[in-house]
Amino acid sequence: MSDSIKTRNLKKESRYLFFSNFVTFMITATLLWFVLPVIVPITNKMGIRNTLFLNYICGFISLCFMFLLEKYSVVISGLYEKNLINTLSVIYTFVVMCIINAILFMSFERFIFDATLSFVNLVALIVFDIIYEIQIKNPKKFKKPKLLILASDEKNFYRMKRIKYGVLNAYDSWYEDIDAMNENELVEFISKNLVYYDALCILDGLNDFEYNLAVKTAVEMNKDLYIVPNMIDVGKTNSKIVRFDDVLTLYMPKNYISKFSFLVKRIVDILLSGFGVIVAFIPMVFIALAIKLTSPGPIFYKQERLTKNKKPFYIYKFRTMVPDAEKLTGPKFAEKDDPRITKIGKILRSCRLDELPQLFNILKGDMTLVGPRPERPVFVEEFGKEIENYDYRFAVKAGLTSLSHVYGRYSTYIHDRTYYDLFYITNYSLFLDLRIILLTTKTMLMKSAAEGEDDFKQKTVSSLNKEVQPSEKN
Repeated sequence: MSDSIKTRNLKKESRYLFFSNFVTFMITATLLWFVLPVIVPITNKMGIRNTLFLNYICGFISLCFMFLLEKYSVVISGLYEKNLINTLSVIYTFVVMCIINAILFMSFERFIFDATLSFVNLVALIVFDIIYEIQIKNPKKFKKPKLLILASDEKNFYRMKRIKYGVLNAYDSWYEDIDAMNENELVEFISKNLVYYDALCILDGLNDFEYNLAVKTAVEMNKDLYIVPNMIDVGKTNSKIVRFDDVLTLYMPKNYISKFSFLVKRIVDILLSGFGVIVAFIPMVFIALAIKLTSPGPIFYKQERLTKNKKPFYIYKFRTMVPDAEKLTGPKFAEKDDPRITKIGKILRSCRLDELPQLFNILKGDMTLVGPRPERPVFVEEFGKEIENYDYRFAVKAGLTSLSHVYGRYSTYIHDRTYYDLFYITNYSLFLDLRIILLTTKTMLMKSAAEGEDDFKQKTVSSLNKEVQPSEKN
């Protein structure tokens, strides 16, 4: 490969994208400030300085939403996700500006101005992102960095593939199962091959020697390092540096959510779920009619689940399967092309609209807006035997959405979902809740989030053009 072709720097790309979006907002805000008053004499009512200041505020709010929706993540899936984030961010910003307008100005001219500014911002962002994507994905100018994935457990083979194919947009990856290597062979393999990679990902399951060797070599070679933690290490994610005399110590606070935090969380649940019921009432009526007209059986479906402290309750959903779906199969998860799922059910599941009736579970107090997804007793008993610290996820109420909900798929391993749940509980904050709620709106429009395992395999295998061999030089 030609030396003139540069390797992409994902961190620099993220910073550049953020700065470019900032400049885009400033330019559109300033240009519209000059142009629109000629057509809409808004400055007569608000003043020139106020108008320009609010235009800049609009851009700043949009940047905040784009950051929270993770547009600047180094492993973002691609152009569709970027434009989806652009669209949602501009819509949310327009709603905020309308609220500001209603409180301060009650100006129809300002409404027109904000709508125009939002539309121009969205068009400018989409055009810029398309041009930028074409440039960075030009194989004659840039090549993707290379990622080496290491694991030492045959059970992790599936997860190595998930990582490899899940970051195709960002990395050319190679996964290596080092189970069959002795210590000398492993030393030789890492020292010989890691030099050809830009980043290293280490999965849990490595013994102390394997882990220390991989980390030490990656640090010495100045490689980016990703580590999939052991379950017990998830608690370290909220650690802080303190000192005992002159000894550096990592302090990990005990996992404790205060009564005040639970009270605030409950108030937010009541306010947002109540508002959600009002907004979703008409859509829920149409969904109910669609279910009733296309499939025999009840409109709603209830099932026993467990919430905080393993307290049982009945969860409510729109029915997406044929009546008595588990009568013959017994308890089981839904699969790809599951014959039990109705035609309307497939649509509802893909957009997560079947879960709207859970807003009433939240108002009732059985659930919360954000928390570990409610699980069935039969599966809780099974998972509790297999997964370390699994029961700790019941320290909080079950949630309508969760960290595993926005980052995972239907096919995500229960072990990985539990990792997300424990991370959420360990790092709980109201801000994290609000961020997960925002990310949920994006997830609902991402087809990949509803993919089963067969969907994932078909997509990723067909997308792969070329394996990156460990011995291949940059």
